[in-house]
Amino acid sequence: MLPAFPAQLRAFAGVIVRVGLNLQRGQRLLIAEPYELQGVARSAEVIVDAVRAAATEAGCPAVEVIWGDGGRLRQYAEKNDWRGFTSLVAGNARQMQQHLARGGAFLFLVGSQPRLLDGIEAARVNELQHLVWQHFGPVVQRLMRGESQWTIAPAPSPDWAQAVFAEQPSERRLDALWQTLFSACRCDQPDPVEAWHRHLGALASDADRRNAQRAATLRYTGPGTDLTVRLPKRHVWCTAAHRTKAGVPFVQNLPTEEIFTAPDKDSAEGLVRVAQPVSCGGALIDDIELEFRRGRVVQAAAKSGADLLQRLLETDDGAARLGEVALLPRSGATRAAWQRSGRSFRHPLLDENSAPHIALGESYGFCLDSFFTGARNRSLIHVDLPLDALVSTEPA
Repeated sequence: MLPAFPAQLRAFAGVIVRVGLNLQRGQRLLIAEPYELQGVARSAEVIVDAVRAAATEAGCPAVEVIWGDGGRLRQYAEKNDWRGFTSLVAGNARQMQQHLARGGAFLFLVGSQPRLLDGIEAARVNELQHLVWQHFGPVVQRLMRGESQWTIAPAPSPDWAQAVFAEQPSERRLDALWQTLFSACRCDQPDPVEAWHRHLGALASDADRRNAQRAATLRYTGPGTDLTVRLPKRHVWCTAAHRTKAGVPFVQNLPTEEIFTAPDKDSAEGLVRVAQPVSCGGALIDDIELEFRRGRVVQAAAKSGADLLQRLLETDDGAARLGEVALLPRSGATRAAWQRSGRSFRHPLLDENSAPHIALGESYGFCLDSFFTGARNRSLIHVDLPLDALVSTEPA
């Protein structure tokens, strides 16, 4: 174990409660994982305990946890037990809806399960994801409209550490993953909460500068990538820092190093080579290559997971279009060591915050200052694709 592990774990929990959630005195907290495992992995119990302590100190009267079971989830897929899986995700969604109705806050502790559904045919993996978004989607929409605070944070596990740090001795892998997470979440700083406030202020200033520039197009160029997208006239560059309808500030995910906006859904032109494997619903898609014409993917290939990629793109009309474009204000030597490592972290939060990226599927309404614009993409999915690319802009 890392010598400073207990102190940094407490710092991590404090950042989650005070920065990510900004938990209010008297507010209840629900900890869940509705993306892949449909419940928090038992390996994350150490984080849950630390967050529970920090939440209690902040005046939280109750912390509930929805626990997950990877073996059970795989059985649903192997047996085509859609009734059993639907009962699970519908029950979880009801619990989340009830919690939201009471004004509770949400922590989504998301590990990495890239091999959970290895060997399961793509059609079954796709069906699982479709059922998830049918039930969890309405909760997401309410949270995106600011009904309460929520944040997503990574949850290290031995299996995840094995996948990311396989070159290290087995006894050091989990420590290496924890150290990466602590660094990414500024838990190694003298005052992590103050460090986060400075960082969020810097990101907001970067977004303000981009909004003042009013760029008309964005271009990503790199190995295998030459993609141009048009930005709507009423686009807004945003950060992960938001406010609820009641005015309570919170941060949607930790870590966060990006600023992002919504492109015109019909504008993407060119080629994309995705820099890192993409985990989707417990399965891995690797070496993704896409060709866009008039905003839509017209050719798609992958070294592994190609069938799943194709089914993902066929989810609905918006799944094959872009809903987000993002860049990292920090570049080169100003980025943190974990960002410069070139390592695939097998986790969307770490991978998307170490490289410029785009996302297939749903765009965020707050990225356009007119909600009813025809430029906005809508979809059941939102899948981030990190790129090894430089980003340039052209003024309006």
